[in-house]
Amino acid sequence: MNVKGMAFLARESMVVEDFGEPAWRAFLEAWRGAHPDFPAVVLPLTKVSSELFLDLQESLVKELYRGDREAYWRHGYLSGQYAMTRGQLRGIFKPGEARRLVLFCPQIWRGYFDGGELSVAPAGERMELAITGVAPHLYFEYTVLGFLHGGLQLLDPAAERPRRVKGFSAGDSTVLYEVKV
Repeated sequence: MNVKGMAFLARESMVVEDFGEPAWRAFLEAWRGAHPDFPAVVLPLTKVSSELFLDLQESLVKELYRGDREAYWRHGYLSGQYAMTRGQLRGIFKPGEARRLVLFCPQIWRGYFDGGELSVAPAGERMELAITGVAPHLYFEYTVLGFLHGGLQLLDPAAERPRRVKGFSAGDSTVLYEVKV
């Protein structure tokens, strides 16, 4: 499975915003020294192996975010807000269309990853989101559900954080969240 360069570029943007360009460049240069197979230039559609990408994410969280694993959720949340206001989802959804955004999540997934699956199933007033076929890494759970949370709060400021039913964060082999819409 590969992660598309758009995910890398989003992370770069978050780190630069949090720590500044020099800190990002210093981190990336040191990390690339140990990972010479990482692409020298990353464009939105550049494919990076998920193993290499996840190693980068782990190193970022460990070194720059002092091991705070909630940084994954925060990055996802802010990426979702960016996508909805200035990025690829700008103007597609309007207030009151939370359910439509949730139903669109599989297409968003395919924009970032060329493997694994995100599926959505209506469950009454809730929607269930499942992530399968990926390495059991917190990045896939927290960043993806954080992205959705950020987007939902733009459509409805009272939107609740998606609720974990199963997750890598709880030692499960799959991810299942409920979203109230």
